[in-house]
Amino acid sequence: MRAYAALLRAGYRRQSVYRLALLSGLATNVFFGIVRTAVFVALYRQRDSMRGLALADSLTYVWLGQALFGVVWTPWMEELPERVRSGGFAVELTRPLDPYTRLLAFDLGRNLSQMLVRSVVPLGAAALLLPMTLPTTAPGVLLLASSMVLAAVAGFQARFIFVSCAFWTADWRFLSGMQIAVLWLLCGFVVPTDFFPAPLRAAADASPLYALLMAPVDVAVGNGAGRAVALQALWIAVLAAAGRAVMALAERRMVVHGG
Repeated sequence: MRAYAALLRAGYRRQSVYRLALLSGLATNVFFGIVRTAVFVALYRQRDSMRGLALADSLTYVWLGQALFGVVWTPWMEELPERVRSGGFAVELTRPLDPYTRLLAFDLGRNLSQMLVRSVVPLGAAALLLPMTLPTTAPGVLLLASSMVLAAVAGFQARFIFVSCAFWTADWRFLSGMQIAVLWLLCGFVVPTDFFPAPLRAAADASPLYALLMAPVDVAVGNGAGRAVALQALWIAVLAAAGRAVMALAERRMVVHGG
């Protein structure tokens, strides 16, 4: 565990070095948060609720989405497939400790650095300026923070599976791009899954994608917070098993492009 904790700290330090990137990411989050806030305020101008969501709930969704977007769909998500293509990933297999857990620890460290700036700052500022539904008690805040960290873990696991096509094809960008375009919609980053038709919403909420955004939203607005966190933990276990299966299959035979 000490070795994995050291990797987590190393990931945190590495991402903290890029201060300009953190600030530009923060500015991007705030800009799109303001744009989406204007859209939702206009949507609610003629109604009090939309598919069971009040304006405060939808604004909570908007700013939690902005807080988690760079955490789930990280700016470094192309690093892994590029290392596979170049052969650099083969070096990971020669290092001590479990390679999957090692990658997770380093990624989570980088994400914690992101979250301190790109998640906490805009979410806290929006809560001061807008009518939002957020927990006000210490246990509630702790549960929301835990749910956001679980979303970061699930995000790594999902990204690993999505870009794992790089283990078997050089054309991973096309396949990954096609997947992500659909996943952004189904996990709720485009519109809340509450706005989906009933069958599509049921499918989205019963999938691992629920752990990426809508679970933290449910925790924030108090919609079955304990159930939401429990489902996140369940899907993390499922995604971990799937990711390890992919890793085991990839380790059997890895093609290094260029030699």
